[in-house]
Amino acid sequence: MPQVIQGYLVNTKPSDTTAESTYVSDTVAAGQTVTIHYPSQYRSFAISAAIKNQDGTNASSFSVNGQPAISLSSGADQNINNQSIVSITVTAGAAGTCDILAQVTPIYYTTEARRFSADRG
Repeated sequence: MPQVIQGYLVNTKPSDTTAESTYVSDTVAAGQTVTIHYPSQYRSFAISAAIKNQDGTNASSFSVNGQPAISLSSGADQNINNQSIVSITVTAGAAGTCDILAQVTPIYYTTEARRFSADRG
């Protein structure tokens, strides 16, 4: 069933095997806070993401879809799988970058059932 996340109608289920997908990578510079907004930057939704804190000294933090921030200790990583992700906000530590690798799928305007219905002309 479609859902609305941060004002976007998400018609694709994260585990939809019929949806095309690819990977995109973003790097947040040391000491910076960046919001990766997948619909505006990649015209897609993320369905999985890996966040890696490259700072060997300081913690970083991240927030998915505007939820409360989660701390990520120095050198740690976090995977978020089989989710509908519209945005990720990352605050990198003062001494190192934070890398985000996300699996994205295009924004479909119909549901899977409508895309593959048998009543085509």
